Amino acid sequence: REVAAAHLARLAGAGVRGADPDEWWGLRPLSDERPLRDPGEPVVVTPSTVEGALRCGLQWLLRRHGGEAPTTAQQGIGNLVHAAAMLADDGAIDRATLSAELAAYVGERFDAIELAARWLAERERARADLMLDKLVSWLAENPRQVAAVERDFVVELDSDLTVKGRVDRLEVDADGRAVVIDLKTGSTRPTAADIAEHPQLGAYQAAVEAGGFPDVATESGGAALVQLGGSSKSAAEQVQPPLRVAPDPGWARAMVRRAADTMAAATFEAVANSSCRTCPVRTACPISGKGRQL
Repeated sequence: REVAAAHLARLAGAGVRGADPDEWWGLRPLSDERPLRDPGEPVVVTPSTVEGALRCGLQWLLRRHGGEAPTTAQQGIGNLVHAAAMLADDGAIDRATLSAELAAYVGERFDAIELAARWLAERERARADLMLDKLVSWLAENPRQVAAVERDFVVELDSDLTVKGRVDRLEVDADGRAVVIDLKTGSTRPTAADIAEHPQLGAYQAAVEAGGFPDVATESGGAALVQLGGSSKSAAEQVQPPLRVAPDPGWARAMVRRAADTMAAATFEAVANSSCRTCPVRTACPISGKGRQL
């Protein structure tokens, strides 16, 4: 130890970078102990990030500030299907015409997606066409009236908390209540038990009842995920009941507040969870085998 310390001292004296313990990671004091948001400064929460912030604060922080993984080809196709769904806002268009329009839209832009190999194109195009077929079939059976597609909103939940985002579809049910629809193109889906307090849907409902869509409705009729991905031949609609019929009608608002407090904090906790295996920032996580070395 004494010999090693002497060698380090010689190297540090010679100006070798990293030899001086003052430059070692984990030993220097924090450069800034203030919270990410100053007191009184509004926190902007997007519904799509609520679940991630509550699941692992450190992952949310690192992904929010540059640690997001590159978009995969599968995600690119999902984004393309989402874009095509924007055309489906006219209930008067018949099913065959809508199917043709959506297929043409995707076909014109499909080559812009970077696939790992050219031979994957046929398979991935078939996957996109299947999702479009599911979407058109679901639209044909959907009893609600569409009020807006890809609608932006900004609403204050509290004086220091703003919810901001975009809904895939905003619909109105038979009772005149607003129902937010979120289209999902991935293969994973929450369980029926998880849907009751699904964070993203709950945040959408809280935004509706806070006046996010005053020209449509201020009462939420629930929210739903429409699952277009997977190998099934039909879309699956996973419905979250309206907040007002829940045992605790304020659960969604309280959940968004917890997420906002996490986002505005001075420290961010790493939490082991089911998404750790695919986490894009695990090399910077102190509880990860790859990140612990830091």
